[in-house]
Amino acid sequence: MDTEDAWARTVARLRRQVPELAAAFLTRLEDEGHYDDQPVSPADLRDTARESLALLVDQLARTDGRIELGDLPDRLGRHRARQGVDLDDLVRAVRLDFPVLWSALLDRSGDAAAVAHRADRLWAVVDAYAREVHFAFLDEQALLAEQQRDEHRQLLDLLFRPGPPAEHRAARLAAGLGVRENARFTVCAALADQAATLRGRAARAIGVHLRDVEYGVVVFWAGDVPGAPAPGHRLTAGIGCVVVDDVDGLGAVPGAASAAVRMAHLLPPGATGPVGPREAWPLVARHALDEHGGLAGALLTGLDAARPDEAELLRATAQAYLDSGSVAEVAGRLYCHRNTVLNRLRRFAGLTGLDLTRPRDAALAVVLLGPP
Repeated sequence: MDTEDAWARTVARLRRQVPELAAAFLTRLEDEGHYDDQPVSPADLRDTARESLALLVDQLARTDGRIELGDLPDRLGRHRARQGVDLDDLVRAVRLDFPVLWSALLDRSGDAAAVAHRADRLWAVVDAYAREVHFAFLDEQALLAEQQRDEHRQLLDLLFRPGPPAEHRAARLAAGLGVRENARFTVCAALADQAATLRGRAARAIGVHLRDVEYGVVVFWAGDVPGAPAPGHRLTAGIGCVVVDDVDGLGAVPGAASAAVRMAHLLPPGATGPVGPREAWPLVARHALDEHGGLAGALLTGLDAARPDEAELLRATAQAYLDSGSVAEVAGRLYCHRNTVLNRLRRFAGLTGLDLTRPRDAALAVVLLGPP
């Protein structure tokens, strides 16, 4: 029958045989293949196995029922997190300590029944060790992620910092951000509620860099991230935002971002999709005119001479013609005869002085008839 003295002698023999136990552990680990692709050296595995098994055997020798694991599980969990070991493989490896120690106990005692009631204690010790390693790993992983986010924010602060760039700064920033300095980038800006949606999508996308700006967010990505399809439509679909494509090099990203933010401020509140500079330039020009005493509105005051319903028809006809440049298409779109379209365009020209068949007048009309 098992006695405390016999148990103490068995555990003492285990303690002297820790190197052999570690070898048995490594054999099991190799057979199961959990660490085949993990970045841990054989020497690291051997030393950790010896230290871990020695600690667990020492806990089996305790007579007060307590489990005191010290700092080893914390050190191991954090070390493996920094090495980039897979968490599931780590936990499975730690739990291999149980069958290794249990087999050794059976071999040394020669009587399974005599040590059977010690199984609960062995399992409690191994389980407590595995839990603490697990928690330490997750804690260190969170710290590493926060450090990475801080480093990323610092790199973006340097990239967007005003003033002349230092020599080779763009190259160093490109290396830190994991992009090519001379890649071609896409830059996107969104504000207010639209920014929240864009921020959420960008946070889950591969290779997308995010920077908060006043009232909104700017994101950008390189067009040649290995193994990652360009986010493009998936990132901006349904979001009122400004997208600037084909930005030449990382050093040009801040300027493109600044322009995109200015254009985003001019988007109408109900915008529901991405627009580029080609679509947004009338808003920019309209805003510039309005900054000079409401000049944009003043240039269309000639329409005030028409009845309100006629003025609305003239606006609609002019906008439709500016969209297509085809009288026939406008007639079909507005369900009227082509001569009616021509008459309205002449009337619009007579009231505003803008002949939409002339490119310069048409360009100004695009600006003036855009969203206010």
